[in-house]
Amino acid sequence: MTELMLTAEQAALVREARGNLKVTDPSGTVLGVMVAGISPEFIAQLKQRGKSPGPWYTGEQVRARLAALQEEWDRTGGFDAEYMHAFLARLRAADPPRMRTQVGQP
Repeated sequence: MTELMLTAEQAALVREARGNLKVTDPSGTVLGVMVAGISPEFIAQLKQRGKSPGPWYTGEQVRARLAALQEEWDRTGGFDAEYMHAFLARLRAADPPRMRTQVGQP
């Protein structure tokens, strides 16, 4: 594994980061993205979110819903919030029961 030794100043920036870090060379070319450490506060927040009753949706379910919205937008030439909410209500009514599953359930 390649090792890169940071200066004290760089290490302090990494420790204080609240999100991912973009790593660049001196000319600004992006070399990669570094995932910053996860704080105990962030872990506590994730645990609290995990206790939510849901409903929870899979990534595929979310992508399917967004695709349906995009198709309707393209078909109609755009719509306002009222139309969007009515359209989403129609989609929810047409969902098979599995569409509204909790995480971890088949």
